[in-house]
Amino acid sequence: MARQIAAILSLDVVGFTARMASNPDTTMAELNQIFEQVIRPCVKIGNGRIFKLMGDGALVRFDTATEAIATAHAIQKGMLGKPVQLRAGVHVGDVTINGEDVFGDAVNIAARLQAAAPPGGCLISRVTRQIAGGTVGIPLKAEGTMTLKGLSAPLEVLSLDLSGADDQAERARQSARQVIRFATSQDGTRIAWTETGKGRTVVKAPNWVQHLEYDWTQNPMNGWLPHLSHHYRLIRCDGRNNGLSDRGGADVSPDRFVDDLAALFDAAGVARAPVFGISFGAAVAAAYAARYPDRVSGLILMSGFVQGPGKRNRPQDQALGQAMRELVRDNWDDGYPSGRHLFAQAFFPESSPQDQDSYAQFIKMAMTHQDYLRIGECVDVVDIEPLLPDIRCPALVLHSDRERMHFKDQGQRLAAGIRNARFVSLDTANNTMPDYDPEWPKALREIEDFLATIPDDQGTG
Repeated sequence: MARQIAAILSLDVVGFTARMASNPDTTMAELNQIFEQVIRPCVKIGNGRIFKLMGDGALVRFDTATEAIATAHAIQKGMLGKPVQLRAGVHVGDVTINGEDVFGDAVNIAARLQAAAPPGGCLISRVTRQIAGGTVGIPLKAEGTMTLKGLSAPLEVLSLDLSGADDQAERARQSARQVIRFATSQDGTRIAWTETGKGRTVVKAPNWVQHLEYDWTQNPMNGWLPHLSHHYRLIRCDGRNNGLSDRGGADVSPDRFVDDLAALFDAAGVARAPVFGISFGAAVAAAYAARYPDRVSGLILMSGFVQGPGKRNRPQDQALGQAMRELVRDNWDDGYPSGRHLFAQAFFPESSPQDQDSYAQFIKMAMTHQDYLRIGECVDVVDIEPLLPDIRCPALVLHSDRERMHFKDQGQRLAAGIRNARFVSLDTANNTMPDYDPEWPKALREIEDFLATIPDDQGTG
């Protein structure tokens, strides 16, 4: 007997006993067809090994969590439209191998997850998703914690998102339904803006790279967009030199981006609302709250910073910022990897290679090379630390533990400088998380819980 770590996929036929009682011959014929046409081919492609085959299910062992998740996804996609449905569960842990048999906690927990899954669905333990890292590229939905039969402690669980093409089609419909309007910033720059969803208002601050026309369909790092649009009235804009807003403007500075956010509030008729800012957008949101304290009811600041790389005291920060600028300055249109690809890899290192490539293409849609460099120079000189004591509203500061470009201490300084701020660490290296990041469910819960504590008193003007 040998002990090792393995990923286990548990499969079970829904309603097997009742189907066998009513029509055994047809049921067995359908099951044989499913095993031969769907399950066995998918397991083979995923490098799995079926170690137990029952009349109503199977147990499969994989060497990697990625292969187990991908195989579960392929099987359940292959089952769509079939007369029989499967439940599935995936877990990684210790197993004992005895000849052809495998047993242990990983097998038991995978079976418990499978039993709790909905018909046609698959539940995956959070630890499995964490071990898979950024190589999966398959959207997962947070299901919270579950108390499973036979387990002493609740288990944090995710489910496979099998919407696939339907999800993409819905995003395309959302994009097409947008009504693009224009606000005028203080210096006359036209700022494109739109709103999606219903409910309490949340305003998103402009950041480095965005394009309202393609955000829904071409930006793989916008997992927050459909979620917030589903729960809230989300107002957002293309900052200057981005997307549908005026491009090529020479006056690109942190203060001008704050002016653009002020113009967005006025054009959308928002008197007071929470503001959501990501990375550079977090600095813009915080500066806006300091300048207009009566208009911001709360701040959600993700992967933000108080000082741009050029203003930081540590030589390694300055060197990193300089290196990134030079890479993109000299290699904008190169083949893979261009400077844009290296930017995506640096900011989203635990996303899939396909999503990094898609984001590199999205950068080119959003702005010209010169506009990218201008905004990069603007980011470099950000220094909002003196403004933080003027912020009166509560703040939620979310920051990646292993962020490469804006280290964790920048988030900590941001939270320390705001008198009513709560700091939450996220166990990821991604600056902005794709929706399959293991920490994505935690970030969403924190955002929703925070917004629930803020009175919905923003009003409209």
